[in-house]
Amino acid sequence: MHPLAVAAFVLSLVGIPLVGLVTGAIAVLLAGTALSQITSHPVYRGRRLALAGMVIGMIDIIGWVAVLSVMLASPNLSISSQMVTPSFPSQELLARSPVHIREALKANVYLRVQSKARLPFLDDESFIGSGIVVGESDGHRAILTNRHLVEPSFDSRSPWVVGRPAQITAYLHDGTVDSAFVAWKAPQGIDLAIVTTGFQASNAEVTLRAASGEASIGEKVFAVGNPHELSWSYTEGVISAIRTREGGPFPLRLFQTQTPINPGSSGGGLYAADGTLLGIVTWTKHKAQAEGISFAISYRDFLKLYDAGTGQ
Repeated sequence: MHPLAVAAFVLSLVGIPLVGLVTGAIAVLLAGTALSQITSHPVYRGRRLALAGMVIGMIDIIGWVAVLSVMLASPNLSISSQMVTPSFPSQELLARSPVHIREALKANVYLRVQSKARLPFLDDESFIGSGIVVGESDGHRAILTNRHLVEPSFDSRSPWVVGRPAQITAYLHDGTVDSAFVAWKAPQGIDLAIVTTGFQASNAEVTLRAASGEASIGEKVFAVGNPHELSWSYTEGVISAIRTREGGPFPLRLFQTQTPINPGSSGGGLYAADGTLLGIVTWTKHKAQAEGISFAISYRDFLKLYDAGTGQ
């Protein structure tokens, strides 16, 4: 049996649980060398073993490229490797901010979501995103955010991703830190969810107003979120287009905006110039593909959807 054929087969098998980008490539090279020598010297045996090593090695490479691309493709999520407490906004600076901006900043929530790794030998993942305090009842706060943030397996096309339990921590503008739990998830693949906090005492008074009029193309807007873990950040821009998400029984309006949106902004608010809430930031085009193309789901359409009693 040709030793390189044996080595190629063993390495290709090792590449299945390990990162096969390296072992798979080596297995393919060894298998190719073994096949060449076996063809030149019929005394050698192991053609089938070498072919198996080559095929499995190629599968290792392709499979791990797919796995890594899924793991790295977390649009609008900021992936954090350290449990760092966010920088809470200065109450003095909040008090000096214009009222419409101050209320939007106070409504913003810094959300940290810890999720089990997609594969058992990988470290658990910690995601950073944003949320909006939309209500309070009996000490609980209702926080509107994106479903893809609090349910990391949402909208994943990878066969390796399953529903993984997530631990959610909410940080409010007054320094309150509290656990949060998913209370409602939008149906039909709509990227919205509500999480509720526990009973942690808080002085975080929030006044949220929904936009009453119709938004227009060219209208000035601003966003508040936690891009790249830079908590309680304000950015501004205009509405570039108003689109409609077709399909299913729940058509939704999407506000396209060139307001700067970055990873960590998921679930944050898009506000009209007067500080009324227009939409919930949901995703943005990758900066390598396009600049200044981001989207937010209409808040008024969310209210219709929620009031209709639908959800999971």
